[in-house]
Amino acid sequence: MQRRAAPLRFIAVRLAIPELEAAVRQPGVAECLRVTIQYHDGRHPDQVATLTKLQSASPIRLAVYYRRANDKSLVLDYVIEPERFTALNAALRKLGFDKLDDFPDIPWYGADLWLVERAAGTFHHDIILAPDTATGCHAEIVQLIREHLREATRAINA
Repeated sequence: MQRRAAPLRFIAVRLAIPELEAAVRQPGVAECLRVTIQYHDGRHPDQVATLTKLQSASPIRLAVYYRRANDKSLVLDYVIEPERFTALNAALRKLGFDKLDDFPDIPWYGADLWLVERAAGTFHHDIILAPDTATGCHAEIVQLIREHLREATRAINA
């Protein structure tokens, strides 16, 4: 699974974003969720959205990085309501996200790909899916992210 995720992880590396495992180990961070989106045809810049929940009662932050054609990044910051985070987290756990494998029939060419990662403490899990062809619980994960983290999936033109 790690080798297949490497090209998607490279998007974050090019944007100078720390790996999720490193981000969750920062002082005061309780857990993180990341969605990396690669557009197969370049119609939008690739993007990495990281949701960070601190151990304190601080606001929940969502940072969305876009890699533009000129290789300069654009960063948009959002504050997420705790209720949205709680609902998303509960739904992902109910679907068994932490034990899911990648979607089995991923079209590796000609389709947009998502790398969805969740980390807390020393725990880290990720799955790869193609949102347009996902079915079953993988399609439910796509819908949950689109519903609860709409800022993370909002495409921009660069």
